[in-house]
Amino acid sequence: MFPVDAGSSVRYTPPATPPPPPPHIVKPQETVATVAKTYQVTPEELARTNHITVDTQLTPGQQLQLPPNAVQPAQTDAAPTAPATPAAKTDAAIAAYQQAVKDRTEATSNMPQNGALRQEIRQGADDAVNKAKTAMDQAIHDEIAGEVAQRNQGVPGQFRTPNDQLVANAGDAILARHQGDAGATPLIKDAVHTYQVQAKADALIPGYYGNWSAADKLKGINLQGQPKEVVDAVLADPRVKQWVADAAHDASGKSAADCAKYLADLTRASPELGREVTTHWWNAQDTQSWMSSNSEVLSAMSDPEIYRDLSVVYRNLGGSDAGQAAQSDFAGDVAKYLERNSMLANNNDVTKAISDGGDPALALAVASNLQADGKNTLAMQMVSSVKLGMGNLQQVTLKQDMQAYAKQTEELNNLIKDLGPGLTDDQKQQAIQKYIDGKGKDWQDQLKANKDKLVADVRALDLDITSLTSVPDNLKSYGLTKEGAAKLLDDDTTRQSIEFAATQDPSVFDGEEGGEAAKLLIELGHKDKDFTAAVGKAYVVSHLMPSLGEMNPSDDASIAKVKQALESFRGLGAQMLGIPQGEVDKGIDKLEEVVNSLRTETLEDAKQGKAVNEFASVQKELQELKELPFSDAKAGMLFRTMALGITGAAFISQTGKTIEDPSVQNVIGSLAFGLDLAPAKNALTGTIQALDKNNVLEQWGHAAPELTEKFIGVLNVAYFAAGAVKGVADHDYPTAIFSGVGAGGAALAAFGGEEMLGGFAGPIGIAVATIAVVALHFIEQHHKDQEYKEAQDKFLEGAGIENKDEREALIGAGPDQLNAMRARGITPENIQEIAETDPRLLHIAYGTDGQGRPY
Repeated sequence: MFPVDAGSSVRYTPPATPPPPPPHIVKPQETVATVAKTYQVTPEELARTNHITVDTQLTPGQQLQLPPNAVQPAQTDAAPTAPATPAAKTDAAIAAYQQAVKDRTEATSNMPQNGALRQEIRQGADDAVNKAKTAMDQAIHDEIAGEVAQRNQGVPGQFRTPNDQLVANAGDAILARHQGDAGATPLIKDAVHTYQVQAKADALIPGYYGNWSAADKLKGINLQGQPKEVVDAVLADPRVKQWVADAAHDASGKSAADCAKYLADLTRASPELGREVTTHWWNAQDTQSWMSSNSEVLSAMSDPEIYRDLSVVYRNLGGSDAGQAAQSDFAGDVAKYLERNSMLANNNDVTKAISDGGDPALALAVASNLQADGKNTLAMQMVSSVKLGMGNLQQVTLKQDMQAYAKQTEELNNLIKDLGPGLTDDQKQQAIQKYIDGKGKDWQDQLKANKDKLVADVRALDLDITSLTSVPDNLKSYGLTKEGAAKLLDDDTTRQSIEFAATQDPSVFDGEEGGEAAKLLIELGHKDKDFTAAVGKAYVVSHLMPSLGEMNPSDDASIAKVKQALESFRGLGAQMLGIPQGEVDKGIDKLEEVVNSLRTETLEDAKQGKAVNEFASVQKELQELKELPFSDAKAGMLFRTMALGITGAAFISQTGKTIEDPSVQNVIGSLAFGLDLAPAKNALTGTIQALDKNNVLEQWGHAAPELTEKFIGVLNVAYFAAGAVKGVADHDYPTAIFSGVGAGGAALAAFGGEEMLGGFAGPIGIAVATIAVVALHFIEQHHKDQEYKEAQDKFLEGAGIENKDEREALIGAGPDQLNAMRARGITPENIQEIAETDPRLLHIAYGTDGQGRPY
């Protein structure tokens, strides 16, 4: 290509685009693979060009369009040219792109002064570069796809190498062929990343056969925990866009109540897809608002069911700019309707909807619109309805939830309380599991239902408190002050309910609103250390650790999110951990230094499989963090665990491999050992193997990005397990069980050792964690009749005590005597030996001296 002389009026003519290859007419016995081989293209290329799959059966006479790079078969008797390998095609496409960029530079370096001609030359050169870029990306994608398919071909699903790892390996192979080419490296990395994102998106979209509704198709897409770029790729898929449009059309044809439920169900199944459908539905209405012409929906304030559904839809709309615009119109239309029907603004059904767990955001937004329109009385009535609903939720609904749970587990709690001091932790776990198994599925399902109901209502109360303390400015005089919110926590049932829910299910504080609720509760509940600790640990699990799991040294957005999480914790740490603010500041400052150092660390050496010493830029900061003095040992462990989260996530994000990969385990295990979080460099591998049998790690890392999900699960389990120290030391077993939910002996050994946990060893099962209401004041002591004694005997038998006389001796000793013996240092093993050999010693009278010391 030659540049046109400056000032020339000669018109530039871009090179003609070659015509597309003629279609292929399918012959009998031909398949996609055989046709592709004929034209020296991959089956995937041919299938993509014709919108079919590589397994599609072809019909003789069928026309197939050929990819642009198809090579026509030779018409002579000469030997055919050997087909190019995928690697050769990729390398050629990369070279072609680089040449196109070079040609563009040459063409635009000395262009004529004629503006139109300059634009035409630039446009032609840009088009050539863009076309070459598309071809290059496609070649890289085809090579990776072929490698993934070949590696997993014929391998049973449970033995297949994870696709992420195969993609990363294929990308590394392409990079290795272009090592030292500074221009090609970022192009290849970008194409590999794009492939990974699209592959994940494709894997999330099911294929459907038969008569499925659009809503059911959308509900089959699970976007939970997926990064934004994957979610965006799913939403951009033509199939999904069509399903969204169809679902929005279906919604518009329903009655108002059915429409509200339809949209709410979609939103509950998938917030992102529900938002897309709702926004599409809203924007499809005519210029006269659908809401304004439908009194049934606008009268939502007088129907608790419709209000609850609409409140779910309304809250979810805030997740996008288009949704926020719809939110504003939504609340404004309801407010205008209420201005014309003022009786509905003070309807008790709004209160009922809130007391049953409805979201107050819609009602408060309507109240704000009413106040802005000068309808102060109506606005105040609406806020009052929300407050009354919150009061009922707190005073009535939550108490009923707690009582239902306590009633069902009353016998088991008494068994733990009466016999637990005489059992080892392993025996207790075994006995509780046998008890639960013996109750059958109906009892277990009811227990789960009671727990889930309590957790859901606590989540609703948290949302009420947060919403009422952060109302729009024009409602401040009607809202809830922080002093008023603090008074709510003076209620024992409220505190116990929140503490119970936080220890049972940290996801009670999931989402942006949940995080704000947790921070507010930590601020308000500082007088109750146990309450603050429970909420704080749930906040760490559901917000802090997942945010650290997004650490990617080469992504400014992820770095900003990590720093934001650290700064947020700076304001909470002192109250949550019970340590001076100065200690928190030093810990956060050091963690931010780690983040800044990693930001400039390429981790290329570590990526090639070298050990932890390649984290050279952060060794100094990690050592200094490890040596920071903290007035509470568990606070120090948390900061070191946060450091492990940041550095480990950085390594994982750079390698593209998960914690399941042995090389990743080696590096992060070494990091954990260096931070005094593990007794040996290989301890992490044992922890993962012990915990991941029941998908515990995914459960405890669900809020983190998919790539680091299980890694964050390890950190969360370790952090919760460490909380067992206080509970065991005080012989408060339910508290210890709370803190160790989901953990196993391997986790406790890997992150601190048994001595740190006061001798608390053995697996801590989830079954145990579901039983913990001994501390509730309103539990009535079970009447120890004959039926209860039989239950006691069966409980001890389930613990592995086979001697009936020994069981009877332990039952006869009673909880006060067993606790007195434990207080004097007699172990459960010794107590059981006494019960078997000389049960009379179980009835020795123990007392205290004048200073309250046992003797």
